[in-house]
Amino acid sequence: MTKYECEIIKDLLPLYADGVASEASLEMVERHLAECASCRKLLDECTRPVFAKSPAAKTSPLSGLDKAWGRLRRVAAVFMACIIITASTIAWASYQAGRNMALRDPSFQQAKQMDLFTEVNQSKKLGPYTITVDKILLDSARTTVFYSIDPQLEGDSNIYINMADDKGVHYDPRGGRGIQGKYFVYDLEPVNLDAQKLTLSFSTGEMPGETQFEIPVDPTLVAQNTREFYPNLKKTIEPVEMALDRAVLGLSESIIFFRVRWPQDPSIAGVGIGLDSPMYTVMGPNGPTSMESRGSSTPPAPMIKEYGAFLPGHWADLIDETNGKRIKLNETRTQTDPVTGGITGSFHFEPVDPSARELKLTSPPLYLYRFTENEQTMEFNCPRQGEQALSGVFNYGVITYSLEKAVIEDNQLVCYFSFKGIGDKPPYYYRPEFHIKDQEFWHKHIRMEWFDDNHVKISFPMPENDRVTLQLRSVGERMPKVDFELDVAR
Repeated sequence: MTKYECEIIKDLLPLYADGVASEASLEMVERHLAECASCRKLLDECTRPVFAKSPAAKTSPLSGLDKAWGRLRRVAAVFMACIIITASTIAWASYQAGRNMALRDPSFQQAKQMDLFTEVNQSKKLGPYTITVDKILLDSARTTVFYSIDPQLEGDSNIYINMADDKGVHYDPRGGRGIQGKYFVYDLEPVNLDAQKLTLSFSTGEMPGETQFEIPVDPTLVAQNTREFYPNLKKTIEPVEMALDRAVLGLSESIIFFRVRWPQDPSIAGVGIGLDSPMYTVMGPNGPTSMESRGSSTPPAPMIKEYGAFLPGHWADLIDETNGKRIKLNETRTQTDPVTGGITGSFHFEPVDPSARELKLTSPPLYLYRFTENEQTMEFNCPRQGEQALSGVFNYGVITYSLEKAVIEDNQLVCYFSFKGIGDKPPYYYRPEFHIKDQEFWHKHIRMEWFDDNHVKISFPMPENDRVTLQLRSVGERMPKVDFELDVAR
């Protein structure tokens, strides 16, 4: 394996992660990833947001479901174009930057064709940097800012973005993606229809403070070409109820908002959406004491295997029945509801064709998690190198997880279990919720990967202490998916 080959693979990773590379490129990347730990780590990093939310950012009245959400949909394919040269050469990719970024992303094709971008083309200084805002898109689903930074950001340097309108409303940033620290696409909450001017602020968190762009806008131009409706649909899978509250079919993104509720049963540990661990709100005498927000991107098709970290069929599915098309899911966002203790969330799909009149949404499987009957924990010494043979048994009803060994892999503590169940249910019908205690704090497991029907690998954050405690907190049982018919034309 050569350094040159790794450099080529790094160029291809964004296309691979978005599932838009050619079959030849996908095969080549997978073959390389199987042998190169460095590139596998880089692939994991590709799914992380570029910028954190500014500590000074205020909350928009429209933020609702996405408050405190930090993980953002990928737009790396904007910058990459893969070219396969010959069978004896390795494919390479190049990015298109600056003004052409929006035009190359399929999500923005409708807006491009309808000429609905707001052109800005302004540059201002921020300390040693020149910030150039190229254009913005005031979609009903989100506000997207296209900008560049010169010179490029290096190392841990960050630029924070805030946005407010002339009515005093502040809009929550969702974050963004960039290439080589220079060209960026950044998403924020959708702008109110009565806004006439936006103030876009960029800051580094250090002196000399921030720089601002004053941008006249007319959000109604895009709103006239988008659709928003309220399905008010509910389906019950005892004892869990799932409801669809609202749908926004924007020019660059389609969002369906949902709720999940369940009875206040002390045996229920929470509900998981697809492969996510259970979510729940811990209520104290004076209100909620524990809340959580998450964002999870859909992995590319080549990463979804029969077994492994990404099981097939665990994501929401949207069909445009009018045109016979499947709409790609980009991400799912969820957060606990401090009022009911349930979950609110949103599915984020690629834009729906304007001619669509009937849509069919299939939910991801829900997992209802219940606590184990008795507290089940095990203490052991964390290996710092090599592997450590272990023997521990965790039970839940008719199923058993037997701990066989612990290993340090990629700066994570990995526990290997054998699984034994009874009946005809597949092993991934159940999803255990393992926690590990480091010092005084409990940490959830990071990832679960099935090797076959009888062996599972569960990864945790690297402990700081040598002595750790492993706990089986609860186990989730898979519930049937449900279908919703959406009449877009009404």
